[in-house]
Amino acid sequence: MIRIGIVGSDNSHAITFSQMINDQNHKYHVDGMKVLYLYGLDEERNREVSEKGGIPYIVKRPEDMIDKIDCVFIEFRDGALHYKYAKLFIEAGIPVFIDKPLAASVDDAEKIVSLAIKNNVLLTSFSALRFSRIVQEVKHIRDEIVTLSITGPGDPDSIYSGLIFYGIHVAEIVEEILGPFSGKVYAVRKGKTILGVLEVDNGPLVSILISNDIPYHFSIRALTKSQVIYSKIEDFMECYKNGLLTVKRMLKEREWPLKVNDMIVPIKVIKAVEESYTKGTTVRF
Repeated sequence: MIRIGIVGSDNSHAITFSQMINDQNHKYHVDGMKVLYLYGLDEERNREVSEKGGIPYIVKRPEDMIDKIDCVFIEFRDGALHYKYAKLFIEAGIPVFIDKPLAASVDDAEKIVSLAIKNNVLLTSFSALRFSRIVQEVKHIRDEIVTLSITGPGDPDSIYSGLIFYGIHVAEIVEEILGPFSGKVYAVRKGKTILGVLEVDNGPLVSILISNDIPYHFSIRALTKSQVIYSKIEDFMECYKNGLLTVKRMLKEREWPLKVNDMIVPIKVIKAVEESYTKGTTVRF
């Protein structure tokens, strides 16, 4: 049995993942794991997550769970907190899953990855939307894509370090489809809406739309020379299950499921988008 500890109770995923793991009757149950420990910054929220997720132990300090778990899930909404808490477990040799985003800055993301490599610790981080059926279908025809458009929610003024908290979903979808890439972006902002055009080096033209002023949904539109593909992403629970299975596989096979650039490129993209619409210039990433 893989013993899991969750650090960060404010994210809804703290409840969702715990229920999927701990409740054997859950439609999307993932077996072979058990969430046993929880740490968060708000006691009332901790109690709520513990009760709804069936987590038996709430600890007063994150280090109190170190010798009692096989993997930690870092679940704080604010990516600016992730390096601080991931560092504690990485240095203790505990495998780490950091829920999106890996970090709120490129510098923190690179520090987390470097620390995990230095300590030979298993690490992964992702938006579970990477595992959506339509994302995987489009990924298989990546070499045929002429233009790619991804739409999703996000608030450039989010208290959780701005656009990256939810905007990272869109960037991760692009990266999953195209693979790690470089290029330049020009982005504009109007109210809560961000529109960015990415000129991908040796790749297609990509547009991303991130907005809190539109209905909550994620969508993909891919144009090739022979077809038009358009779909909303709606298989969220399947995505979550595939994400948990990815973590489980990491622990079993002792390999990072995502490469370093898979995790860092999406953060570079979102930070470049913010810089572009703030300065009104094209920015390389």
